[in-house]
Amino acid sequence: MKKVLFSLVCLVACLLVASCGGASTPADAAADCIELMKAQDYEALVETIDFSEVEVDKQQESKDMFLALFKEKGGKEMKQKQGITSYTLVSEEVAEDGKTATVKYDVTYGDGSTKTNTFNMVLVDGEWKQSVKK
Repeated sequence: MKKVLFSLVCLVACLLVASCGGASTPADAAADCIELMKAQDYEALVETIDFSEVEVDKQQESKDMFLALFKEKGGKEMKQKQGITSYTLVSEEVAEDGKTATVKYDVTYGDGSTKTNTFNMVLVDGEWKQSVKK
């Protein structure tokens, strides 16, 4: 029992340390986002989005909208495709100004299907976040 409790405490400590550091590259941030999708932790996934250009009084509304979208569409896709089994980061292209980047990745699902996706990333206060601007 003590070993199980100790292991659980160590796991929580590791997760807390990992979440405090912030991703140092766009690819690291994209990998963090994929891991959150894999875990279906949509609340945490919403926090990886840059809302800095949304009016302050509308930011929570925007977060709630994305959360509902992730739960509805993302949850449905994860169920249909039997979750994410693995992913590969294909490329990372950082703009010359170093403030935006594009990360391409391949995802393999539990049903054997694969899909190539792209994250548009933006550097906000030293942290890479998802950019959802069109």
